[in-house]
Amino acid sequence: MLKFQKATSAKVKRIKEWVGKPVNVYAFSLPAGYSCPQALICKSYANRETGKITDGKQTTIRCYAASDEAKSPNARKARWHNFDIIKHLDFEDIYSELFYSFPSDADICRIHVGGDFYNQKYFDAWVYLAMSKPDVTFYAYTKSLPYWVNTTFSIPANFKLIASRGGRADSLINQYNLREAVIVLSLEEADMEGLDIDHTEQIAIEGDDNFALLIHGTQPKGSEAGKAIQTLKKEGVEYSYS
Repeated sequence: MLKFQKATSAKVKRIKEWVGKPVNVYAFSLPAGYSCPQALICKSYANRETGKITDGKQTTIRCYAASDEAKSPNARKARWHNFDIIKHLDFEDIYSELFYSFPSDADICRIHVGGDFYNQKYFDAWVYLAMSKPDVTFYAYTKSLPYWVNTTFSIPANFKLIASRGGRADSLINQYNLREAVIVLSLEEADMEGLDIDHTEQIAIEGDDNFALLIHGTQPKGSEAGKAIQTLKKEGVEYSYS
């Protein structure tokens, strides 16, 4: 069985606040970096055995999920467990694995706290799963934009996709007018871009507009992203992803 984990982060707690009722939020993840073919500015890996972080040559923002895997052997084990099961399967078998492993009490499913859509068959299997479970809200941030625009299925209303700018296929965002999220280093940067910052996933799940995400997670020392984190802390800016 694939491993879906009941989400318990600060963001998830805030989801329950704005929904206004108890909801079960689950997350499904793959190993960061290894399953992210279109990642660029956030390409980071945690070694499967040791957890040691390796950043890509063009990485400017270290992947939050990779940092999580570096700290947590259990996270690494669960994500590699999922990837080992499905990475070589065809569309029908991936869909079957997802369908029969999916939690029966799920209300919301975050696809990929770690990882991304690694090929077209895998992306299409998730779309088909969302079609088969219309009462569940699925959402995902992705840089694997070619699979999004090339899918043979119509994206159902309960499958909320957000293009994550900063990947190899960014040109498709403008070409196909895809909804996107942009990581910003400060509140002022979001204002300059005319974007609301989503601290609670409400915009991601319920909205249709572009939005910003505030820089979060552990960043390399001396990097612009790392300096931005320190500035946010000094200014007392609230952000719930540390």
